[in-house]
Amino acid sequence: MKSTRRRILVGLAALLVMGWLAAIVSAYYVRHKPFDPAFALGIGWAALDVLLAAAIIAVAGGVGRRIVATPHPDPLASLALQASLGLGICAVGALAAGLAGLYDPWVGWAAVAVLLILLRRSIRAWLAAWREIGAGLGRSGGFAKVLAGLSGIILVAGLAEALAPPVHFDALVYHVTLPREFLAAHSVAAAGWNPYWGMPLGTEMLFTWAMALGRPQTAAVVGWMVGLLALVGVLGLGRGLGRQAGWVGVAALLSGETLAASLAWAYADWSAALHGAALIIALDAWRRGPGWRSAALAGAMAGIAFGVKYSAGLGFVAGGVTMLLVLRERRVWKMLLAYGAAAALLAAPWLLKNLCFAGAPLYPFIGRSSWIDPLAQAFFRGDTGGGSLVHSLLTPLLASLQGVEGAPGFAASLGPLMIGLVPAALLVRKSRAGAVASLGAFLLTGWVIWMAAARFSVQLSQSRLYYVLYPAWAVLAGAGYSGLARVRLRRVRLSRLAGALIVLAVTFSAVTSVLGLLRSGSLRVVAGLEAESDYLARRLGAFQPAMETVRLLGPGSDVITLWEPRGFYCRPVCRPDTWLDRWYLARRTLGAPNAILDTWAEEGVTHVLLYRSGMEFVRLGDRRYTAQDWAALDRMLEGLTLVRRFGDGYDLYQVAR
Repeated sequence: MKSTRRRILVGLAALLVMGWLAAIVSAYYVRHKPFDPAFALGIGWAALDVLLAAAIIAVAGGVGRRIVATPHPDPLASLALQASLGLGICAVGALAAGLAGLYDPWVGWAAVAVLLILLRRSIRAWLAAWREIGAGLGRSGGFAKVLAGLSGIILVAGLAEALAPPVHFDALVYHVTLPREFLAAHSVAAAGWNPYWGMPLGTEMLFTWAMALGRPQTAAVVGWMVGLLALVGVLGLGRGLGRQAGWVGVAALLSGETLAASLAWAYADWSAALHGAALIIALDAWRRGPGWRSAALAGAMAGIAFGVKYSAGLGFVAGGVTMLLVLRERRVWKMLLAYGAAAALLAAPWLLKNLCFAGAPLYPFIGRSSWIDPLAQAFFRGDTGGGSLVHSLLTPLLASLQGVEGAPGFAASLGPLMIGLVPAALLVRKSRAGAVASLGAFLLTGWVIWMAAARFSVQLSQSRLYYVLYPAWAVLAGAGYSGLARVRLRRVRLSRLAGALIVLAVTFSAVTSVLGLLRSGSLRVVAGLEAESDYLARRLGAFQPAMETVRLLGPGSDVITLWEPRGFYCRPVCRPDTWLDRWYLARRTLGAPNAILDTWAEEGVTHVLLYRSGMEFVRLGDRRYTAQDWAALDRMLEGLTLVRRFGDGYDLYQVAR
């Protein structure tokens, strides 16, 4: 009895002490706050961005899982394919909602809530497959763990960048600008001022959904997660070609500066990569057991890839050639019919959108439309590629060795590992030769199309247009490592030498990613330690104060820009020079400066924002402009009132009415 009372008293005393401790801790931190409200708000928004993006991705995974439960023997390959299929279907659904005028935050939230409930079993099963990454890594050895760790560093750096306000070029031109326009109009508005409206908008539809739930950073995190899924697909398919081949394939992709950095840019490129990965996964499943259902699934993946960007449509051709070479039988034509029909079904919504609104299925690049001047189409295509035939044949090699992010030409850095390891894929075991041959046929077909396109137009030589090929390229690089691992020259194991070079390349990429994150200061704005306006001014220079000034011009203002295509931070006040052709077209359709100004004034233009640095760059390098064009521009500017100059970058002029 006494012991029971004693225990009760001790318990009460302990509770009192705990209450005292909690009160003292609370009182201390009321006075000594560990962080300010801005930090809490910044971290809270970042966490919400991740949760909302994850919800969209989970819904897509659940949709894909419900349609195809086991599309491939490898669980990670199945996971990526299911997500790709689900994202494609969700994008078409978002397009339908936009055509119906249903772009409102409450619709986006309702869609997420309803789909999470209806698909809860499929989503749980899809999420459970992620455990295979850790399980597979445990079986892969120390080399794979090193590559996984370095890849993780690159991915974390990318996520931190994605959580900061958008600053990257194409995102501000259309990837997040169009979704903002759609949400403002509550529909897939016919944004005639931006010709990129006519592109397949598979990624932009997902970004619109994400921005309806949150903000532009939410869309960027969705893009980052899409890239992660593409890497998972490469990992899953690559594992069938060697114990460590999957992680080498992931490393091959992330060793490229552009490939690693663009995960965070809110671009559509990694969407093309995911759907390209899903396409080769579906083709591999079809190769293992040819049938019309697996052929149709591969076709669906090709159609979804086309729905991201026109250039990703080459995956359809590459997939068809692969099927012809793998199955040399009469019944292959029936399977090709299923393949083509499924691809057409998933590609059709984007072509119909353009046909109904603009009168040209392949608007804005091909076909006559009242929305665009043929002169603008010709200007955008640019000069023919030219160059020697040998130069064209070496396009993949040159793109890897000479491509530099943001530089003319290939305009992207692909890293050394894909091109460096692919030849060794010929050394794989005979049991894996069929898979390698299938991937090789896919990649070689894509390369041939890339070579031909580069000769047709300088624009089409850019590496960023061909992300749909890179998963196949990376998996073959992983196969190349497996092939090298089989070879011994006396006591020298080539796998160790190759492994050292692979680790070196990915280490350089990881260091570059971390240094880039430190230089950008993205974590400061994410954590609320720096104001968004200060961050944008530091990242974008004179662009930011120019955009702020334009936004504050007041009601009735209508600003056209010259050689500045980015409209995200100045819409709807401004009309960006999206294809950098405004002055070129004005000179060839309107002629003299006075006629140009009169026409602009009749259209309601009140100001002209000149991006002087962009103008000087074009003046030095674009031979399509004549000396008379530049003299006419100088005369026009002399007759305008200079409102404000922003450093050496921008001049804002007022147009007299």
